[in-house]
Amino acid sequence: MGGRDGAIDKGPSLRARVHLGFLTPRGWGLFVAGVVLLLAAWIMGRRELLNISLFLLAAPLLAAALLRFGRSPLNISRSFHPAVAQAGDAVTVRLEPGHSGPSPGTLLLTEALPEGFGPGPEFLYPCAAFTYRLRPTHRGVYPVGPVTARFTDPFGLSERPGAVDAASSLTIVPVPEQLLPTSLAGDIGSHGQARTSKLSTPDSFDVMTREYRDGDSVRRIHWPATARHGALMVRQEDYQSTPRATVLLDRRPASYRAGPLSSVDQESVPCYPARPAPTTARFEWAVTAALSVGAHLAALGYAVQVSDHRGTPLGRLSASAPDHATETYSGPGADLDLALVLAALGLETPTQHERHREPAGSAIGVSAAVRHSRDPLVLITGDLVAAEAHQWVESLGSTRPVGVLAISSGSAAAAATMGRAGWNVAAVPEGTTVADAWARLGGLRR
Repeated sequence: MGGRDGAIDKGPSLRARVHLGFLTPRGWGLFVAGVVLLLAAWIMGRRELLNISLFLLAAPLLAAALLRFGRSPLNISRSFHPAVAQAGDAVTVRLEPGHSGPSPGTLLLTEALPEGFGPGPEFLYPCAAFTYRLRPTHRGVYPVGPVTARFTDPFGLSERPGAVDAASSLTIVPVPEQLLPTSLAGDIGSHGQARTSKLSTPDSFDVMTREYRDGDSVRRIHWPATARHGALMVRQEDYQSTPRATVLLDRRPASYRAGPLSSVDQESVPCYPARPAPTTARFEWAVTAALSVGAHLAALGYAVQVSDHRGTPLGRLSASAPDHATETYSGPGADLDLALVLAALGLETPTQHERHREPAGSAIGVSAAVRHSRDPLVLITGDLVAAEAHQWVESLGSTRPVGVLAISSGSAAAAATMGRAGWNVAAVPEGTTVADAWARLGGLRR
């Protein structure tokens, strides 16, 4: 097994193989000397040798017991700059060690790094601070740490490796691509901003009052304001509404297996402290597309809901979501919130209904709320066949504007099925960027 820089790994030492590491060579020397003196005291019948042997035997064992059950005097404060980074960006990790009680003396500390990052950096304590840099190339929530050290007693008789702190979570988000403005079902104004639709749901309801005028309905009289002003006052209602859009991300593993893009250079997404989530290179493209489209629509003024192929909001499924109860994202911080949701999202894992072998058609079935909505929708999926295209059309209907980004080698029958429903379909060949795919899609039909 290869070690660092191609050196040959000689394997664990004899002390490690027989679990003798709790004592140092000095400690084992005292212990062996104690055994020898104990035998000499028994053979020679000398009480003074017996007392010395008991001391030599007890000293290293007592030192080992104190290290084993004692508390670590060190504490570590770890911080990341920036706290959340995009894939490919450098992250500065700062470690600030300290101690409580007597100083533990000079220690060699080692920081544990995530799998695939190589050996962790080492530094000597005491020091004011230690910094190093990481450059994660893939999204996910990575465990950084803990810091480990080998503690010894003041006499050097025993040693104990131990963790000084717990691992910290480093969140790496995917990088969105900039998309050009396109017409989205007539809801985008001449300046690229979404304008209110009558299908929009009021986000805020401001009630104002004015004096009663002839012809006003009696039902609009605001009685608390009438009592306060001493004259008939009626409600003057002003709705401030935000148009909505939906991004559906297909998470079925079968959609992202075939084709040239399926050559996988990353098979899992770290989701610390949960188990890694499965992924493929094709699904990574789909995640980037979902983030890019969602952030683009949010910048145009939409409240964007991101869901999977079952209509479940992705915030409920992702280990990195800042708020699992949030279903829509809008405003200036929507792009970061969406990126955090998608940071640790993986392909769907086998569920109970799949283990029970329910019909294949049940794999696609969005929730009633998504099915009956009339908001514009963008579907991001993998390879499509005609049967799956029929399922998508049946699930989503043909009464809303729908755009489809399919990471597909091309299925004319599936594209034709969706086209007959009034959908726009863009099949993405290998090497196509999300921006080019979006431009090829051309937005959604009016």
